Amino acid sequence: MEAEDRGLLRIYTRGEGIDEGDGTHLGGSASPARSEDSDANMPTPPDGLWGTGLPTTMSNDTIRRPEPACEGGLKPDGSLDLDVTTINRLYDSYMKNFHRMHPFLDKGRLRKLFDRFISRYATGNPSFRKVAVDSGSDQERPMKRQRSNGSMPVAVPHSQEGFSVRAEPTERSPGNAIVWLVMALGKMCLHHTPLLNYVPEGRAIANSVVSHQISASNGVTGNSPIPGVKPSPISPNSTPFTHPTPHSIDGVRTGERSPVDNYPGAKNLDVIPGLAYYAKAAEILGDQGDGNDLVHAQMFLLAGLYKGQLARVKESMSWISMAGRACMILLDRYKLYKEEYWAIYGDTRKIYERGQARIKDKRHSLIVLAAWTCLQLESDILAELKLPSSGILSIENLLLMPLNMPDEETEGYEGLQQMQEELDDFEPYDNILFYYTAQCFIRGRLNKAHAQLHGHECLNQSLNEVISVLVGHEETLQKWRGQLPPLMQWEDDDPPPADILEARLRAKYWGARMVVNRPFLDFALHIMPQLKEGRSLEEVARDVHGNPRDPAEIHIFKAIATMGDINVFEAATRCIEAAMHSTVAFDGVPDRLIVTNIHGTAHAQFGNMLVLSATFYNKAMHRIVPEPKFQRLLERTIRFLRKLAPLSPTSYNDCQILEKISKLLFGGAPQEAKHLYRGEIEPQSLPGSAATSFAHST
Repeated sequence: MEAEDRGLLRIYTRGEGIDEGDGTHLGGSASPARSEDSDANMPTPPDGLWGTGLPTTMSNDTIRRPEPACEGGLKPDGSLDLDVTTINRLYDSYMKNFHRMHPFLDKGRLRKLFDRFISRYATGNPSFRKVAVDSGSDQERPMKRQRSNGSMPVAVPHSQEGFSVRAEPTERSPGNAIVWLVMALGKMCLHHTPLLNYVPEGRAIANSVVSHQISASNGVTGNSPIPGVKPSPISPNSTPFTHPTPHSIDGVRTGERSPVDNYPGAKNLDVIPGLAYYAKAAEILGDQGDGNDLVHAQMFLLAGLYKGQLARVKESMSWISMAGRACMILLDRYKLYKEEYWAIYGDTRKIYERGQARIKDKRHSLIVLAAWTCLQLESDILAELKLPSSGILSIENLLLMPLNMPDEETEGYEGLQQMQEELDDFEPYDNILFYYTAQCFIRGRLNKAHAQLHGHECLNQSLNEVISVLVGHEETLQKWRGQLPPLMQWEDDDPPPADILEARLRAKYWGARMVVNRPFLDFALHIMPQLKEGRSLEEVARDVHGNPRDPAEIHIFKAIATMGDINVFEAATRCIEAAMHSTVAFDGVPDRLIVTNIHGTAHAQFGNMLVLSATFYNKAMHRIVPEPKFQRLLERTIRFLRKLAPLSPTSYNDCQILEKISKLLFGGAPQEAKHLYRGEIEPQSLPGSAATSFAHST
């Protein structure tokens, strides 16, 4: 997707993009990832394009960030928010959201990491180590310099309580990286309104020198302006911070005033939830990027999950593939493989028990959990984008299933707090593991179906074998659903669940059902009508550009052609019904939707709409897509994508395509309706149009 060819998020400054002065670009438009304000005449901010890191000192109370500019994890005075209450709240937020979906961290040991971190670095707790401060008023002695272990001087602000904000620099250890990243993700989960992509680079360039000089005059020494530089007048094309920013999908410009419009110095780490904590972790990730132990795999996974929340799918994939590399090394080191692929057929109990015998302790179990998390996250991204993988998919058939540890090994696994009335109930770890292994199973079936229905594996099968594969995957999924524990069962006409684990399971299940039945719908839409006219399959099996379809697809069509119209129509109907169920699977989840890969979720819903649109537009198959239901689904998906458009260029393009389809099919823009997800702001309609056809969408 060219829409994802954007530059790296700039943590310490504004915007995103490449650095055209890095010595690799020889003029001209070198990459789609060029900076939004890459004009050579654009003034350079005092702290450069990428910034110089977090502030080393803090401003006094006269210049303070407004509360909306503290989302990144900085306090109004510019210091990191390491209050003990904040740290524990972010830990709880992570456990109630991400740990439930991917439990690859040990809860008990993670809690110990946090307790140690709090004891050394947190503020606001009675046990925090005090630092001797000379007597005198706050006005007379605002700061004292202290050296710690021979390091560079550290500014230690004086407080009325008599102890420092931070007694020592945080150690750049892998364990602390885990803490920083968990805090970043926890902060992300506490954000209940649509996320901002970034602060546009040109937002406050004209005022940057002024704001820096004001800050410097009030005691800020970090990121100070260049000596001798005078404020430049605001250019006619600039956007003063006292006026609304222009309508755009870039950054925070959505046609309405941004919550940080009154803060001219706003940067990415001021408005992107948890970015200041991620910045601290990134320092350690840079040091530890060549590590291959379990803690490194966990670090990389957390970093990938954080970037995934921002719909920065390529950046997310980079971290996930690094985690996959580390997991493969660990799996081979401890020989945590099985001899047979875990499946629903055969004596699965013996296969499962034999695999568990290889997992001897909690560390082994955590390695397996990390490996499965890598596999799931990587598979979800590769289903949408063609990117280099870690190679972990090549050993999927050898992966053991996660272990349900015996009682003596479950310290810290007794459960985790849920958001309930008194926050005193616990969700058993077994329940999390049930949903997690269910996700693993469906992902495995999807990967297996993809391998069997594409490429050489498909071409090497007879037509009868291809039919068995097509029918077998559908039967396996239905049988698997019937064997779920009663607590996980549901009926097709049940409303979308409010619990994220249930919603993810249903979305994955219906997505798999759609994928395994999609070849039948493809055949019914594009092949079968022309075969009835007496034309050959090879003649009609062509793409939208008139080129022959893939040989594997033609081989599948030949097999489907022998199955009879009734079977084809029933399978095509199953595909349509699955697409509809998959689209609304998350609609019952309250508040802002938090999933591990929002880009993949949104683009999958877009794909569902293309399938439904192509079927609705087809005269022969039109009747299996009820018009009122389809129109409602199309409108709700447009609204959903519109909310994500400021965050994701792909969602912006997808939204435009669906708006054009809606106008083509129903003659007008979709009606504005109630909010899809509670607590979100409904952005205005997006500008422009798309010239992409939805023909051959399947």
